[in-house]
Amino acid sequence: MEFLLENNLSRLAKWLRFLGYQTQLLKGKITPEALSQSRDRIFITTSRRWEKYLKNIGMRYLVVPRHDWEIQLCLTVKYFNLRTELKLDRCAHCGGYLTPVDKETVKERVPPKAFQSARDFTLCPRCGALFWKGLHYDRMVRMLEGALRRC
Repeated sequence: MEFLLENNLSRLAKWLRFLGYQTQLLKGKITPEALSQSRDRIFITTSRRWEKYLKNIGMRYLVVPRHDWEIQLCLTVKYFNLRTELKLDRCAHCGGYLTPVDKETVKERVPPKAFQSARDFTLCPRCGALFWKGLHYDRMVRMLEGALRRC
């Protein structure tokens, strides 16, 4: 399942990527051309403005509230029956697949305390972002659980 989100849904995009879903943010103004070119994706928006057009081109979509990322995520997960485990296999920034890297090769890019305690280092070959499973992982799990409870 692949998603296309309007630009103001960047936090939702990040969480969908955490769950392992290919997610692209539309840059700039939404146009019929951009939507038509991505017809195979599911479009998520905060506006009903495009609803008639989306139905006409046969594109799946979901309208979510504008300002609450937890409700946005919860509605998306429930509506499309998405799995809710943190896969953490995609870059939170660009959506590229992450590649495991040896901890020692990225030592200079990691704060010393994190380097000592973290595990599972991954790198995005597309944008160069570096990730690791550290103390924040448990907080992410709690945030996800909290969001899903709001449905």
